[in-house]
Amino acid sequence: MRVAAVRSGARAALWRGAVVCLLVPASGSPRVTSVDDIGLRSGFQDYFGGHFKRGRSLIAADFDLDGRIDAFLGNPGDESLVLRNVGTVGKPRFVVAQVLMTGGLPYGGASADYDNDGDYDLFISGGGIEGIDQDSLFRNRLVEDGALRFEDVTDAAGIRGPVPPGETEWVATASANAVWGDYDQDGDVDLFVSSQDSESPVLGKRNILWQNQGDGTFVDATEAAGLAGSNAASQHSTFFDFDNDGDLDLYENNRFEPNVLWRNLSVESGAASFEDVTALLSPPGEDLSYPSDSFVSCAADFDNDGWEDLFVTKRTGQPEPPESPYGVGHALFMNQGGNGFVNRATSSGLNDQFVGAMGFQIGDVTADGFPDIYMGKGLAFSGVVDRLYLSTGMTFEGAPTYDNRTELIDFPVPEDPEREYPPYPYRSHGTAFVAFTQDGLLEIAVNSGGPEFVGEDARDPNRLFRLSVGTTNYLRIRPVGDGASVSRDGVGTRFTLEVSNSITGRRHTLRRTLYAGQCFSAQNGFYVHFLLGKADTVEQLRVTWPNGQSEVITEALTVNTSIVVEQGGVVLAGAGA
Repeated sequence: MRVAAVRSGARAALWRGAVVCLLVPASGSPRVTSVDDIGLRSGFQDYFGGHFKRGRSLIAADFDLDGRIDAFLGNPGDESLVLRNVGTVGKPRFVVAQVLMTGGLPYGGASADYDNDGDYDLFISGGGIEGIDQDSLFRNRLVEDGALRFEDVTDAAGIRGPVPPGETEWVATASANAVWGDYDQDGDVDLFVSSQDSESPVLGKRNILWQNQGDGTFVDATEAAGLAGSNAASQHSTFFDFDNDGDLDLYENNRFEPNVLWRNLSVESGAASFEDVTALLSPPGEDLSYPSDSFVSCAADFDNDGWEDLFVTKRTGQPEPPESPYGVGHALFMNQGGNGFVNRATSSGLNDQFVGAMGFQIGDVTADGFPDIYMGKGLAFSGVVDRLYLSTGMTFEGAPTYDNRTELIDFPVPEDPEREYPPYPYRSHGTAFVAFTQDGLLEIAVNSGGPEFVGEDARDPNRLFRLSVGTTNYLRIRPVGDGASVSRDGVGTRFTLEVSNSITGRRHTLRRTLYAGQCFSAQNGFYVHFLLGKADTVEQLRVTWPNGQSEVITEALTVNTSIVVEQGGVVLAGAGA
């Protein structure tokens, strides 16, 4: 049995399936009464093959369309597998559905319905900062076969890696992360892959925009789309519509070279191409090309004003170069109505105890309407623990504010006496905010472990944090496009939800966007999950599809339900909803 000290003033406790109880939260913070790691009893603390894994990516999605969210765990040098959730309400239980890889360097990944057949497929990027490897595309055969099974279609799709000019064979690369999005608005999702390096002296470091041809194949459209300058060592780039014009823009997140904001000109020019607007969208005193050594970018509407903001993490504690307007720390770029971005990370309380972030995720786990933040430190042998920041409100200048509530999650995992556990703290990578328990709340799932080159000591147990936040209602929505003008998975769809409390009459608006690949090597799935607090009435739901079509729905909306919204305004409820 292990005795662990809980930091930030909490009392020490004995750990074997224990719950952290903090009944009096910090002043102004949401009321989180307890946090429990349910990884062991749910099976998410993966021990398949008789060992923990060197965890990297965590992709959450309802792969078998039974209404329960499953997960893919990418583990370099170990088994990378699909976990199927077969649990009941309040009690998730995970079993291994399929081992997709044994060995190799599956570093990142993202899921989408690239073939528009109604189920969710998987792209897995190889290498990252750990070495050279190949990329892989797995097609979900659920619709075709009636059972969950992934088929490797990498070569048939032509997506294994880049092909140098004048050559016909792909070359191995060090791909980091990937994001899906229909950048050319033709009704199927395309893929942007961030690359660290390449074996080819011609290519060097080169990101790739894979354009979906609609027939199961992809072509390299990087140069044709104006992204020929996208040749830095990128880690995790982000598709998001920062100017609300109806097409997906791109933030290129780089480690050793300046970051780049690319505006999609599809709506303006009628042709899907990008232009560099980094300087144009950086007001005096700001610079979107920083912070340097950035590792993660992640879009969300932090102030709930209808404009997507951007969080960019810094990996190390090294000061910024003299030309940077920022010191040490991350950047929270608040969108100024599509006309520019200003960094509010420090005033929001997100650099109070700076820690380099790798694993990272954003989502409203406390039901106050504003995103909360989990920062996984990921650095081997650092001894630095993960951070949990809970939203507390807004500043007068229009930026969100946060309390550092790290003490809530600063404890080792529950242990099984039959397993050998590494010392705490662990290395945290792919992180998702997802409703595995199906009871309305969001859990925080973390794929843990270090790089393969560290060796056996890099194998860590996964975490599945369950937060108790008091009584809250919810609404869970899965969009389905028509497969012609909007991809079947609805990636890029934006939701504006108006809710009210029937007793107080208070009415407020919540906003979310569905992303396929969000933050470091992670994905929250295809259900857009709204925690409503004490709001008990859904007044209306506005759905803005990626093609610009907008629909207002007022019927068949009740709290504490899961629904499917089909393009055209059809609302369905049921197990797969």
